[in-house]
Amino acid sequence: MRRIFIAALLGATIFACSPSAAPPIESEISTSTYTHGRVVWHDLASPDPEASKSFYESVFGWKAEPYGDGNRQIWVFQKDGEPIALMAKYQTKDGTGEWIGAISVPDVDAAVEKARSLGAVVLEDTRDSESIGTVGFVQDDQGANISFIKFTNGDPEPELGGIDEFLGLELWSKNPESSIKFYSDIVGYKTAKMDGMGIDYTMLQMDGKNCASVMQSPAEATRAHWVPYVRVSDIDATVAKIKAAGGQMLIEQAPEIRGGTAALFIDPTGAPMAIQVYNP
Repeated sequence: MRRIFIAALLGATIFACSPSAAPPIESEISTSTYTHGRVVWHDLASPDPEASKSFYESVFGWKAEPYGDGNRQIWVFQKDGEPIALMAKYQTKDGTGEWIGAISVPDVDAAVEKARSLGAVVLEDTRDSESIGTVGFVQDDQGANISFIKFTNGDPEPELGGIDEFLGLELWSKNPESSIKFYSDIVGYKTAKMDGMGIDYTMLQMDGKNCASVMQSPAEATRAHWVPYVRVSDIDATVAKIKAAGGQMLIEQAPEIRGGTAALFIDPTGAPMAIQVYNP
């Protein structure tokens, strides 16, 4: 199987405006227990929230609920009435959007400081939100943006994402061995190699459970990047929706790409995302 993805992706540093609103996120998704190491939340940094809102509503049926107003407005994407992600207007160096996953950790300040000591750039000071918990955003030593989070009352249920929900997060690394060490030193991951992928593919695990994955980036001219996956029921139908809504396919579904089950696109703001049919 050939390497899965090629793309000219983002080269942006993120600068956020802090929202004044307090959407009811944490209270609706927490379970009172923590599953540290898992990716438990997703944020969309969008230079054009209205374009992003229209796109994701059309493709996945998500509804974007606004909170706040003006430059301090944020949106919560909902699937079947449940929060699934947060969107805010961000200014980036090249004007493109980006999805940023959030890794659950027991101590956000400690994780951010450890990341800094390992060469990461801290994008924002650690902040507390009454509706979510504590979160800190960093750009790792290879340029990939990620956040660390501790929800106030516990993480979401550790279960397989449903249709049109997040399925996983994959790091396209310029140096996978270095990235694996970076995140293992911060979070405490163990690793497992995946056979039969046709490429060097490593799972980051906590307590024997897969939390994220790392692969050699096929986009040699761009920085490292975390790519989120959304689970879909019909790859052809979803690709058609993406095109109709103004998205651009970077890699379309093909038999040699994960058996024709996966594809990669960028939304109208330039934010990359992968889709995959996954029926274990």
